Amino acid sequence: MKTKSHFIVLNIILLLLTVNISFSQSQKYGSISYNKAINISGKQRMLSQKMSKAYLLLANGIYNDKIKKELSSSKFIFERQLMILKDNAETDLIKLRIKNIEGLWEDFKPLITSNPDLKTSKKIMNMNTKLLKSCNDLVLSIESLSSYSNNFFSDNNQELVEIINVSGKQRMLSQRLCLYFTACSLFPKEKDEYEKVLEATYSEFNDKIGYLLINSYNTTETEEEFGYIMGEWESFQVNKKDFLKGEFGLESVFNTTNHLTTSFNKITGIYEKMVKQKV
Repeated sequence: MKTKSHFIVLNIILLLLTVNISFSQSQKYGSISYNKAINISGKQRMLSQKMSKAYLLLANGIYNDKIKKELSSSKFIFERQLMILKDNAETDLIKLRIKNIEGLWEDFKPLITSNPDLKTSKKIMNMNTKLLKSCNDLVLSIESLSSYSNNFFSDNNQELVEIINVSGKQRMLSQRLCLYFTACSLFPKEKDEYEKVLEATYSEFNDKIGYLLINSYNTTETEEEFGYIMGEWESFQVNKKDFLKGEFGLESVFNTTNHLTTSFNKITGIYEKMVKQKV
């Protein structure tokens, strides 16, 4: 009887070890975790807008070393992160998503590395959303794969994974705000068209702040960062009409949106670490 009990206990231990190994493996996107892959791919969305914005600012005469450095560093980071995502891709769908990005990047890269001018700026405006959408498709595919891989453990971490995506997207939206604000100034004939995108981006960014503020995963650290964000965002809220009509200074918008991006990058990183702790 005692031997039988020991045999049952041993089987349970082996089962738990097997499940734990299987679960640990299911958390991986290649050699990195899904939450890390979602964060990295989410940054690609932001960088697509950041590069476009920096180029347009330079073409608009806001020519300083900070913006030139931002454009150059964003390009190198985008390429390096795309390589990391490609090297760790294991499914046909993810590989296809990355291949689509590579095809667009092949056309986009020569534009943002050329001398800033109006003609190229217009091409960038015509292309940036395609690149953004392709990057977003990759994020959603990785998030979906994460959910599928975690089916055995139902909702474990999945809500937090979605929050990482939303928080990461705020980085992109803050850069897109500056991009389309600049485009309204640079292209008066297309101002009405670009103002519509600017307003839609503003609304989405503002709404998601509220969503993230009340999520149950916030900590003292994230709440402090949200306090800083609200302080930065207040001038855009109080003077919303002026902002959407392009009556703010370009350099002021550049600085504020960069601050917002930095803060949401910190918050997204905090959420990402929570997933690791809860696994």
